[in-house]
Amino acid sequence: MNLQKGQTLIETLAALAIISIVVVAIATSITSSLSNAQYNDNQTLATKYAQQGTEVINQIRDANYANFKNFNGTYCLGKGATSLGGAQASCPVKNVDNFIRSIQIQQAPGCALNVARITVSVAFTDGKCQLGVYCHSETDVSCLSVVNPVQIP
Repeated sequence: MNLQKGQTLIETLAALAIISIVVVAIATSITSSLSNAQYNDNQTLATKYAQQGTEVINQIRDANYANFKNFNGTYCLGKGATSLGGAQASCPVKNVDNFIRSIQIQQAPGCALNVARITVSVAFTDGKCQLGVYCHSETDVSCLSVVNPVQIP
């Protein structure tokens, strides 16, 4: 009879071990799913902010072609901004919610003669990045004419 009590104890411990393994696996799966969902949300927002930045640059260019030819370098474009400040080496701080949006304008060589290359980058961080590092980004590249087509004879 003592042998049977020992077997029951071993069976109980084995069942607890199996239940523990299953619970840990489910918790890991849920945590991973939540992390991936957050990454996907951030990636979608980064894409939206990059496209929005390109639209703002189009508006700046359309408002004053002659002035747009003077932009060359990296600029930080904050949320709701409708103009560019001075060129900077980089954009070191969050300027669109939890994202860093920067605009790089290359007049020459650009894309072609009288066409500027515009690169809008939106960087973000999450739990997969090292602390303080923005390891993910979304980039939108466009080529914009710097000559007003309405004024061309």
